[in-house]
Amino acid sequence: MERPLKLIVEDILFGPLLLLVLLSCALFLMFRQRNKNKLSFRILLGSWVFLLLGSNTLFFQAISYPLKSMTPKSEKKASDAIVVASAGVHGSGAPTPGSTLRAHTAGKLYLEGQAPLVIITGGVTKPYFPPVNIKGMAIILQGMGVPSHDIIIENRSADTYSNGVETSKILNRLELKSVLLVSHDYHLFRLVSVFKKLGIESYSFSANQSYPKTSIPWWRYFDWANFNRIQTIFHEYFGLLSYKFSGLI
Repeated sequence: MERPLKLIVEDILFGPLLLLVLLSCALFLMFRQRNKNKLSFRILLGSWVFLLLGSNTLFFQAISYPLKSMTPKSEKKASDAIVVASAGVHGSGAPTPGSTLRAHTAGKLYLEGQAPLVIITGGVTKPYFPPVNIKGMAIILQGMGVPSHDIIIENRSADTYSNGVETSKILNRLELKSVLLVSHDYHLFRLVSVFKKLGIESYSFSANQSYPKTSIPWWRYFDWANFNRIQTIFHEYFGLLSYKFSGLI
C-alpha cells in the first residue's frame, strides 16, 4: 500500500534528511571561509559526518553485514522446548518492539507444533523488578493461544550468558535435551554459541523471519531509528569479543 503524501512530507521534514540538506548548504557557504572559521567549520563538518553515518540505513546494513553473515541458519526443528530471549522493557513495564516480535515468533512456532513448551529467558535489570518485562511477553504468548501451563518464565538472568546458565537449570530439572532458540538475527550467533558451550543441543530461528523483506523508500534511507540500531550492533560486537576472550563461547 502506498504511503500517503502527507506522511512522506512529515518523514522528510521531521527526519534527518532535511537537517542533512541544511548542514550541506551551510558547509558549502562556509567552505571558502573555512580557514578564517576553522573551529566552526570543523564542528559543522563533524556534525554533518555524524548525522550522515548515524542515520544512514546503508551504513547500518554495512556494519551489520559481518555479524549477520555469522547468523546460524533458521530452521523449524522439533525440539523439547522453545527458548525465547527477552530484548528489554520500556519504563512502563511493556515489552519493547524487539521483545514483542520475539514473543510473537515463539508463539507461532509453538502453535505450529515445534515444541510443547516455551521458556522465556531474561530477567530485567534495575530499576525494574523482575519479571515485569517477560510477564508482558507471556501475556503476548497467551493471547496467541499458548496455554499458561506451557510457558515458563526464567527471570534471574540479565545477559546472554546467564540466559544460558539459568535456562540450563530448568532444562536439567525437567530432563529436556534440545531447544529451539528465538532471537533477532544479529544476536543468534552469540546466543547459540553460549547454549552449545553449555552442552545443550540447540537450533535457532530468527525473529526477523516473521516479516517479509520490503524495499525501503528513498526518503527513509536516513532515519533517526538507525542511531539506536547501530548502537545495538556495536553492543553485539562488543559482547561477542568479550565472550570470546573470556572463554564463555
